[in-house]
Amino acid sequence: MKISRETIVEACKTALAALPSVRAAFLGGSEAFGRHDRYSDIDLGAIAPMADAPVIFAAVEAALEALSPIALRLEMPLNATWPELSQRFYRLKDTDEFLMIDFCQLTPAQMQTFLEPTRHGHAVVLFDRDGLIKPVSLDQAAHQAAIERRLAWLKAAFPMFQNLTRKAVLRGDDVEATATWMNHTLRPLVDLLRIRHCPARFDYGFRYTRIDLPAEAHTELRSLLWPSSGQDLLARLDRADALFQRTLQELGR
Repeated sequence: MKISRETIVEACKTALAALPSVRAAFLGGSEAFGRHDRYSDIDLGAIAPMADAPVIFAAVEAALEALSPIALRLEMPLNATWPELSQRFYRLKDTDEFLMIDFCQLTPAQMQTFLEPTRHGHAVVLFDRDGLIKPVSLDQAAHQAAIERRLAWLKAAFPMFQNLTRKAVLRGDDVEATATWMNHTLRPLVDLLRIRHCPARFDYGFRYTRIDLPAEAHTELRSLLWPSSGQDLLARLDRADALFQRTLQELGR
């Protein structure tokens, strides 16, 4: 019998609530946007001092092992973007492949990064001893400055690097052509479309494009995927360039 999402969440909540240093626990990700489904992972967070991370992870892992053997475990290196956050991923033997547990332990100060509702939704509170989980306002000036930096880079880099895919196709190197197409054409194009249509999440890459972009823009983006040959890729390269330039013009207006 497969272990359910609800069973995993309840077991982790109980384990975390038993630790006095854990001041709050919550669910983020798709749960925070109210759109989780059978393919969603479990984005679990605990607010506690960094020094207590070993004890907290040990408690969560013990709770998971009591339900099912841990089949896969991945500890992420510390990230300079989120210096007060520790993260591990788990897959249990007795769940399907989609029910991954993404568990983060973070400090109250770091938690502020994830409380802006437009970018991160509304965290689903499991418990909150100190009232720490409250929506915060986006720093509009800092966010706009980040958008302007990205936009300046896109304007300079996109026209510079489109020849990389064309060159790889003409050389018959399909592997390199695919990589440059994704990295130097589609990803910058997605960033520009996000700046145009969903600036709050301009830096989310390919995630949530079906939700964040208007239907017409998403359909046009989808039409660029899955080229059938090198010549087809060259044709799509021209269409991607046209969409990029048109989107720039729309932003200018």
